[in-house]
Amino acid sequence: MTETPLSPSVRASVSVHAAGARPAARRRERASARRLWAWFIPALLLACLAVWTLRIWIGPAVSAEKIDLFTVAPRSFQVLLKEKGELKAAKSTDIICEVEGRSTIIKLVEEGTAVNTGDLLVELASDEIEERIRQEELKEANAIMAYEAAKTALEIQQQKNESDIRKADLDIELKQLELDKYRLGEWGQQLKDAQIAIDEARIQLDRRAQDFEDAKKLFERSFITRTEFEEDEFNWQKAKWGLEKAEKAKEVLVDYTHVAELRRRQSDLDEARKEYERVKKGADAEESGKVRALEGKSKELEITQVKLAELRAQKQKCRILAPGPGFVVYYSESWRWGGGDEIKEGAEVRERQIIMQLPDTSKMKVVARIHEAKTNKLRIGQAAHVEVEGVPGKRFTGEVSRIAVVADTQNRWLNPDLKEYETEVTLETVDQALKPGATAHVEILVERVLDKIAVPVQSIYTKGGSRYVFRDSSGGVDYSEVQLGSIGTEWAEVASGVSAGDSVYVAFSDEQTRLIPDLAPVHAEDIVGFAPTTDPVAGDDQGNSSDRGERGPQTSKRTSGGRHQRGQSAGRSKAP
Repeated sequence: MTETPLSPSVRASVSVHAAGARPAARRRERASARRLWAWFIPALLLACLAVWTLRIWIGPAVSAEKIDLFTVAPRSFQVLLKEKGELKAAKSTDIICEVEGRSTIIKLVEEGTAVNTGDLLVELASDEIEERIRQEELKEANAIMAYEAAKTALEIQQQKNESDIRKADLDIELKQLELDKYRLGEWGQQLKDAQIAIDEARIQLDRRAQDFEDAKKLFERSFITRTEFEEDEFNWQKAKWGLEKAEKAKEVLVDYTHVAELRRRQSDLDEARKEYERVKKGADAEESGKVRALEGKSKELEITQVKLAELRAQKQKCRILAPGPGFVVYYSESWRWGGGDEIKEGAEVRERQIIMQLPDTSKMKVVARIHEAKTNKLRIGQAAHVEVEGVPGKRFTGEVSRIAVVADTQNRWLNPDLKEYETEVTLETVDQALKPGATAHVEILVERVLDKIAVPVQSIYTKGGSRYVFRDSSGGVDYSEVQLGSIGTEWAEVASGVSAGDSVYVAFSDEQTRLIPDLAPVHAEDIVGFAPTTDPVAGDDQGNSSDRGERGPQTSKRTSGGRHQRGQSAGRSKAP
C-alpha cells in the first residue's frame, strides 16, 4: 500500500504533539515509580522489624559449634584482690589547727615548699579569739552578779531551815502529849467502862435467873402459860449472853485494842522524831548546796581569768611554725561534699583539723578502702603489688600492714549501706621519689591455687543461687551444676560437677540458659522403693524432696535437637 506523503505543516504538527507527549509519559513513569517505592520501603521496614522481633522472642539461633569451647584441666592460678587507693607516706608529721572554733587562713606557705624548723607555715585570723576574750569579760561581770544572788539564796535557805526544824520539833512534842494522854487518862477510863459493863451484865443475869426459877415453879402449878415460861427462860439465856459479851469486850480491849492504840501513838511519836531528822538532814543538804553554789560562783571569776589566759595562748597559736624539716603537702578530705575543706588562703579550718603534713617519703604506703564483702580475704602480711599512676612500667612490691577493725564511715552520708574497711599496704624499699596523694592500683595476693580443676569465670552461669556450666557432648549441649572453690579474676576452682577433659562453653546463648528449669520438684511415684500413702511426699522450699540424703550423685542434663532430658538415679525425680 502506497503511503501518502505528509505535507510539511502536518509533519511539523505531528512532531510537536510527539514532543509534548514524551515528557508527560516520563512524568507518569516517575510518579508510578515513586508510588512503588512509597509502598516498598515501609513494607521492607516492617519485614525487618518482624524478623528482629521474632529473633528476640525465639532467641538467637546460635549454633553450639560456633561458640568457643574450653577443655577442663588442672590449673594453677592466683586469687587476687584488686583495689584502687591513695599513696601516702608511712610516716608524716601532721600540722594541726589548735585554735578553738573555726579560723580563717590569712597566710599559707605554698604546697611543695621545703621548710626548716621554725619557719612560718600558717597564720590564722585572730578576730574570733578577740571576740571571745570580750565575751569572757562579760562573763566576769555576770559571775559577780551570780555570786551576790547565790549569797542571798544561802541566807534565805538558812532562815527556812530554822523554821522547818522548829516545826518538826513541835510535832514531836505534840505526839508525845497524845501518847501520855492515852496512856495516863484514856486507857484507864476505857478499862473502867469495860468493867462496869461486866458488872451490869452480871446483875442483870442474877435477876433473870431468879425470874426463871420463879417462873418454873409457877409453870409447874399451871399459874402461867408455857409462853410466859419460855419468855422468862429466853430472858435468862439472853442475860447470860450479855455477860459473856461484856467479858469478851474487856478481853478484846485489854489484849488488842489497847495494844494497837498504844503502838499507833508510839509509832506516831517515832515518825515525828524521824521526820525531824529528815528535815534536819534536808536542811543541812540544802544549805550545803547553797554553800557550794556560792563557792562555785566565787570561783567563776578565777575560771574566767584562766580562760582569758588560754585565749591569749591560742592567739599565739594562730601562728603555726614548722616543728622540723620537710616539704609541705596540703591535707585534703576528698570525702567531704563540695571540697569545703580545701586548704588555701581565705579558707576556714576547725579545731583539731589537719591543715598540712610534712611527710617522710623514704617509706610509703597505699591506703585503700575494701568493701566488707571482701574483708574475709584479707590477712596481715599478705603480699601485694602496686602500680602508681604517673610512674608507668613500674611495679612496686609490698605487704598488707593494717586492716581497720571498724568500718570507715566517711562516705556513709552518700550510701548508708556502704561499709568499707581502710586497709594499708606498706611498700618495700622505694628506689625513686614518689609523690604522696597519687592514685595507686593494688593487687593483693589472697591465695595461690595449685593444680586444681578450674574453668574460666565467664563460663559459669548462676541461677536460683546455684552455679552451672554448659558442656559439649556427643548428644548436643548439656548443663551441670558445679560447686566452686576459690575464685580469681580469670579462673574459678571447681570442686565438683566437671572433670578433667570435659569441654565447657566459654560463652552460652539464651537458648541454652533456658534449658535449666526454674524448679525441679521430686514426684513421689518416681522414687525407687516408694510406698504410696494418702499424702504425697512434700519437698522443701528449694524444690528438693525430703529424702535428699538418699539421692545419688548429681547427673547432667542433656539436650539434643532443641530438647533436654534429665538423667535419673535412685531417689531422683523426672524432669517436669
